[in-house]
Amino acid sequence: MTVRIGIDGRVLTDRYHGIGRVTHELILAMSATPGVELVVFTGEAGEGGGAGGKPACRRFDLDLLAMLPGVEVVPVPLRAVDVRQLWRWRPLLRGAMVDVMVFPYHLGAAPLLGCPAVALVHDCILETDPRFAPSPQVGLAYRMMTSLVARTATIATVSQASAREVERFYGRRVHPGHVIGNGVDQGLRDDPGAARRLEREFGLEPGYVLHVGAQRPHKNAAILVEAIARVPDARLVLVGSADERFADEVAPAIDRYGVAGRVTRLPFVPEELLGTLYARARLLAYPSLVEGFGLPVLEAMVARTPVIASDVPVLREVGGAAALYVAPRRAEAWAAAITRLLADDDLRDGLVAAGAAHASHFTWDAAAARLVSACHSLTGAYLADAAR
Repeated sequence: MTVRIGIDGRVLTDRYHGIGRVTHELILAMSATPGVELVVFTGEAGEGGGAGGKPACRRFDLDLLAMLPGVEVVPVPLRAVDVRQLWRWRPLLRGAMVDVMVFPYHLGAAPLLGCPAVALVHDCILETDPRFAPSPQVGLAYRMMTSLVARTATIATVSQASAREVERFYGRRVHPGHVIGNGVDQGLRDDPGAARRLEREFGLEPGYVLHVGAQRPHKNAAILVEAIARVPDARLVLVGSADERFADEVAPAIDRYGVAGRVTRLPFVPEELLGTLYARARLLAYPSLVEGFGLPVLEAMVARTPVIASDVPVLREVGGAAALYVAPRRAEAWAAAITRLLADDDLRDGLVAAGAAHASHFTWDAAAARLVSACHSLTGAYLADAAR
């Protein structure tokens, strides 16, 4: 039986970093699934500052998505979080004849859709620490909206750790079949042409310590600045845009430790350079205090770059035995781990081999299959209830 799945694609903009990537990859994989038709609802100009009636997006080709077989792209005049969606989604979905709706960013969901819905809660970062919210008001509104979604939609998550947090904060148990781990691009590799671009456009010579992630407090990037100051001659590259809602913690740390000449900050690196960016790094350092998943850990492993990650449950879950783990708030421990990995080729080679094998199990096809299975189950249950 063919199932017609709606996907909230309003997160396919430059504003939504990891969520946008997850959404894009799921769409690509689901579009190749037999018996599936997709209706991708994209935003309009304004979400991220796009021009010409399109959302701002340098990372994903929305026109290419529209050319995929079995995919229909429908622009909607709603931001990803918009109070008007409380009454706008139902007629939109009825007109598009959607059987089940998937919201990759759960705050895009609304009650009373007229069809079953899956809302993906990636993490409970804002709930973990009030400092991780842009303001107390935003944190409160976020929890209220998440609580509403948790009561009115089927919740899916990207990790067992996130599932436990959803139950902890919202009392909602996530069905095991609705834990849909992210995949990772298995083709991330070094490329000579991309290497030349990294050197020419960004001044990146190989051998740096790399961090990838938006500059927000929970990413804990400032700890790496302190750590790198303790490792002579090491260079740190921080890739990820700043979030203007938060104070910049990295720049003061650079000044405090006097490492301006050894730290490079890059707000944006094109997608086509991503594999080479990882591959030319000596290691990835990922010091997050909390995450929903931690995709850069797997991306580095695919690109055959060893990983040092925070010793927190979700990164243990994602990285398995293929990474080194460090207490997230101890700069001296990060410095020691970085120093060890830079000097020990046997350790490096072992982590590279283990990482490549480990990351090979995380595919977008598998993630898409789990999501499609969840959609089929929800549609069947919805029709059965309607028939009673």
